[in-house]
Amino acid sequence: MVFFWMVVVLLALLAYVILDGYDIGIGTLTLFERDGGTRRDMLDVVGNVWDGNESWLILLAMGLWAGFPDAYATALPALYLPLCLMLFALIFRGFAIEMALHRPGFDRIWGRLFGLGSLVAAFAQGVVFGGLVSGITVVNHQFAGGTWDFLGHGYPLLTGCATVLLYTWAGAAQLQAKLAGDARRRASRQVRLLTGPVVLASALSAGLLPLASNARLRLDGVDRWLPFGYGLLIAVGAFYTAWRWAGRSPKQVSFFAAVAVQIGGLLALICLYFPVLVPPSVTIYSAAAGRNTLVFLTVMIGVIGPGTVGYGIYAHWVFRSAPAVKPVAETPPAAPDRAALSPTN
Repeated sequence: MVFFWMVVVLLALLAYVILDGYDIGIGTLTLFERDGGTRRDMLDVVGNVWDGNESWLILLAMGLWAGFPDAYATALPALYLPLCLMLFALIFRGFAIEMALHRPGFDRIWGRLFGLGSLVAAFAQGVVFGGLVSGITVVNHQFAGGTWDFLGHGYPLLTGCATVLLYTWAGAAQLQAKLAGDARRRASRQVRLLTGPVVLASALSAGLLPLASNARLRLDGVDRWLPFGYGLLIAVGAFYTAWRWAGRSPKQVSFFAAVAVQIGGLLALICLYFPVLVPPSVTIYSAAAGRNTLVFLTVMIGVIGPGTVGYGIYAHWVFRSAPAVKPVAETPPAAPDRAALSPTN
């Protein structure tokens, strides 16, 4: 039961990173787009689905809080600052995009604020990730560190920048699949230009992880190093695929390759840390709720889960052609020429 609920939490994490990651990336890209019409189209791409994408964050948080309360209680005080920054940025960008979408064209103020909120949210999420995998000071299953311990030796700042690049890269890949004409060609160029920095930032984050983390990273059995190797191969192959297919048809290939990179990275991390949930010592077994709680949660996810998945699929299917083609305003009929209608003498 513990393992099953851990799978649910991991799937919620993966769904959030994939779905909200690309629309946060698109929001960041609006800061660097000069054409107002294209910026409006970029807002339209995420305007109908962003709230559904963020619902996975709620499922992730509630899944950890209810299913692994000790892990939640240990990690939360250690990461209060970046988590609060992330939440405020997500709230702010949600408010900003709704304000921007209710104005004609591209509203410069709200549009820019939406982009700024997206950038801050992406960076804060990367800092949370880096602070977590670096390890948390735990004594008797309780946080025993300081407010700024999450920064460590600066590693979370690196993962924050890497997350911004990854989300922006995924956002460009999604724009390539959604837009047309010159806007699509610019998105394709962005995918190609960002692939190198994303690979470099990811490789640097992975290479420095053993030095930054106070947890024991394990690859001591075939059940660990084999899927770890598969995860790396998936990520490397997906990076190349995204770069190779940028600007080509089918135009969705680059985005699906970005999704594969995220799946491969998560698989590699699981192999390194399992069964540790909050490094270095809080495991899924020591942090799990009681069996009755997990049974109740399993029943509830069986009811709520299909609806959440169905809603997400339906929303993306309905708005698969976004941005919608805006109807052209009809030209009012010309006034009749009174001179021509007047009777002749």
